[in-house]
Amino acid sequence: MKKIKYEALLILLVAMWGLSFSLTKPLLSKISVFNFLTYRFLGGGLVLVLLLLFTKRLKISKSLIKSASISGILLFVAYYCHIEGLKHTSIAKNAFIVGSTVIFIPAVVYIKTKLKTEMMTWIQTIIAISGLALITLTDISTINKGDVITLIGTIIFAVYTVSIEENVKHYETDVFTAVQLMAVGILSLIFTVTFESPSFNFSGSEWLTLAFLSFVLTGVFYYLLNGIQGKLSSSNVTIIYTFEPFFAVLFGWLFLKEAVSSHVIIGGFLIVISVVLPYLFSSRKVGEFTNG
Repeated sequence: MKKIKYEALLILLVAMWGLSFSLTKPLLSKISVFNFLTYRFLGGGLVLVLLLLFTKRLKISKSLIKSASISGILLFVAYYCHIEGLKHTSIAKNAFIVGSTVIFIPAVVYIKTKLKTEMMTWIQTIIAISGLALITLTDISTINKGDVITLIGTIIFAVYTVSIEENVKHYETDVFTAVQLMAVGILSLIFTVTFESPSFNFSGSEWLTLAFLSFVLTGVFYYLLNGIQGKLSSSNVTIIYTFEPFFAVLFGWLFLKEAVSSHVIIGGFLIVISVVLPYLFSSRKVGEFTNG
């Protein structure tokens, strides 16, 4: 039952990240990539650091700083590639390639641990990717620069996800998350002052949106996510990630009046099946679903 609880919480987080697409889209016409990443991650990291200082729980070590900084670098590069890729390709293809992280997780796990992925996980992956394709793929005629950049970011995000699963077992989740987010924020700030100009000209509602994206959808949610990843496998986590484009389309329909097709509904249903499938076969032994 505990696993179901963590999966349900993760689905809620992914739903809120789906909402972030509708919140971010209007902002991107006024703010550049590194500026956006600076506001989102530096703000989220600072909130956690201040909270830890207030509760006197900010206890760090050299090994934690090193591990969290490496995770932060991976997350920074992945986010940059995904946002930069979106500038050169369609939203549909970008969303599909970002969501296909689940395909690369088993390969990263095998390279790192030499452990084979269970057959049930492969079945879940195929169903989830099929659902994701129905939701997002409307433009697959060509492969362009944006697709390649996005794919690089997706592979890096797969490496990041696997590393988080291991790191949160050795460090305090809140401290690790704070250092990780600060690493992303500081890198973003460095790139902002080097390649861009800091942006401050926003309306009151836009500042509120940036604050919500930074403090809640980054600071609070990454803290919860890192805790969840200590309880679920990286493959399980990324299968649930495939819900994000579905929720993005759903909230786009609700708030931006974007159309929703029957393909989106069917795709969402397939992703639900991929998540609940292990529970339908829970009476069977795990060994029946392994590759070797």
